[in-house]
Amino acid sequence: MSKKIEQLKELEGQILWLACWMVHHANQFRPKGDQQIKIGGHQASSASIVSIMTALYFSVLKPEDRVAVKPHASPIFHAIQYLMGNQELDRMKNFRGFGGVQSYPSRTKDIDDVDFSTGSVGLGVGITAFASMIQDYIQHKSWAAEKPMGKMVALVGDAEMDEGNIFECLQEGWKHDLRNVWWIIDYNRQSLDGVIREGLWKRLEPIFEAFGWEVVRLKYGVKQRAAFEQPGGDKLKEWIDNCPNQLYSALTYQGGKAWRARLLDEIGDQGDVTKLIES
Repeated sequence: MSKKIEQLKELEGQILWLACWMVHHANQFRPKGDQQIKIGGHQASSASIVSIMTALYFSVLKPEDRVAVKPHASPIFHAIQYLMGNQELDRMKNFRGFGGVQSYPSRTKDIDDVDFSTGSVGLGVGITAFASMIQDYIQHKSWAAEKPMGKMVALVGDAEMDEGNIFECLQEGWKHDLRNVWWIIDYNRQSLDGVIREGLWKRLEPIFEAFGWEVVRLKYGVKQRAAFEQPGGDKLKEWIDNCPNQLYSALTYQGGKAWRARLLDEIGDQGDVTKLIES
């Protein structure tokens, strides 16, 4: 592992801890008076995007780039801004409270470096496309011709793709030769209202390709890819690819012991596969 990757992994751990602590502190420790109401927050939505956001903010983004952070990842965003010196600890302790960091990143209510307000859900996604079109317009002005062109990045929840305004802007982007835009869909199979409908990604990819987008699917992590190279790894990969969202969500909630028991029960009687899973 390179030194830079090691540093990013160290930052990732700190960011995830801060984000989860922020939500936990709000719900378990902060005084609530007579009304013992759950403050809420989205720890799982933060955990599923922390690697991508760490890489973006500490390795990829340039000063001219702009990011629309998915609303339910606001704890990760605030934690990153805190490490950068743009956020205050007292505001993080008051997460979702008056004067505290906001549940959705807000340009008017948050003090950290918010590029786009992303509540309500879906609005932040579409605005990156229109911001890129405006950037193209400005670039044709003499007073802006030398300014660097930035990337407009949207971090999108998979359930957030239910919002119609996201699809409304796809055709406008196609008509105006949209460029300099990245939409990263965090396909974590979870929604506040339930589990993501099976095969959603198979519907999304052709839609984007029809409007001229380059679609890149990032699915397997370094450890998974290494496991797939081992004897029996092809059987493990096949099982993962065919695992329904409902089962995936249930096993993830139950943890590693449940995963191993299920894998051994279904594909572990094939010699090399058993050895791989037990390792």
